Amino acid sequence: MQKLKNWIDLVKQRRIDNEYDLMLPIVADEGDGKSTLILQLIGLWHDKIERGTDPESIFERIAWGERDEFKRLAVESQRKDVIAAPDAARILYKKDAMDPDQRELEKDLLDIRTHEFLFLLGFQWWNDIPTMLQERRAKQLLRIPRRGVVEGYNRNSLDEKLSMDDKKWPEPDMRDSFPSLEGTKVWEEYQKLDRKKKRERIAPDDDEDEEPEVDVRSIVDEIMAEGLEPVVAIHGGNKNPYIAKELIELNYGLSARNAKKAKLLLEQQSGDLSQYVEEA
Repeated sequence: MQKLKNWIDLVKQRRIDNEYDLMLPIVADEGDGKSTLILQLIGLWHDKIERGTDPESIFERIAWGERDEFKRLAVESQRKDVIAAPDAARILYKKDAMDPDQRELEKDLLDIRTHEFLFLLGFQWWNDIPTMLQERRAKQLLRIPRRGVVEGYNRNSLDEKLSMDDKKWPEPDMRDSFPSLEGTKVWEEYQKLDRKKKRERIAPDDDEDEEPEVDVRSIVDEIMAEGLEPVVAIHGGNKNPYIAKELIELNYGLSARNAKKAKLLLEQQSGDLSQYVEEA
């Protein structure tokens, strides 16, 4: 992994220390080691910036597949933090499949580009990568052609890739190997947590199944009548006010699922939130 370690050094020196972020797509077919590489890159980065390299410190830098979680992680992160999304295709889509939430997210990512974050974004195919990353925002890319082998591409090579078939790649600018994590504590705990997060995405957890029925619209009417101040937060990147699902949960006792519904309804009814900038 020496070349990867050298690459980490260069990323810090040339991008992060110069107050820029790096959005790094990592392309690998299912089962070829994308998560393995991402976990190791988080560990290498934490070692470089003197953060914890224990499993818990690594896992807390991962957005497991929800767009709100990814945005919250970016808002709450410190400068030079790593933000990883092994299943980034669940968060960022191609331009022809974009929805209003993604357009807003892409604006947010532009707003925080000087926050010195290292984004590790896992995709299975080149064509899964959003257009804004393919054409401009990604300055580098890592690809795993087979388990244990990683190839790196710079922006010039990515521009060359744009004119190629999905399955064809230019000559890599870097090639290295990385070890398996089989049998390690971090991999064992990651697999358990990953399975848990995937189950939660597929079906609500038991606690939410058993929660009493709540009239979300009545709660929304109550919030609108009392004023939005208790549920408005200020975005850490672009400094714009937004309705925070977490504040709805906290202040009105709703589950995460019902708070998300309430947030959507409030966004439809609230209009301009600029009046809450000073109050939030």
